Amino acid sequence: MADWGALAERLEAATGGDAGLDGMLAQSLSLPEIAYTGSVEAARDLVEAALPGWHLHVGFDVSGLFPYAAITQGDTHVEASAPTVPLAILRAALKLSDHFQSG
Repeated sequence: MADWGALAERLEAATGGDAGLDGMLAQSLSLPEIAYTGSVEAARDLVEAALPGWHLHVGFDVSGLFPYAAITQGDTHVEASAPTVPLAILRAALKLSDHFQSG
């Protein structure tokens, strides 16, 4: 079983692409090992695979400097910010690990 808490801690500490973290995410979700932490497209694909039917929105805070991601389905809504768009997406997704479906 995946240690979502450890993954969340690694994501919070990450400041950019991290191949080790990519491997942990892939293994935990039974997905291909690709650069989830360094690619917006790969991070979005992870959300589609792990959270089918959920809505992902990506933007920047009011200063226009810091990316954030929001994931919503029905009354459930989570948000996260990060130094990069892929990390914001992944940080938000990990908040929904109870809802993950393995690839």
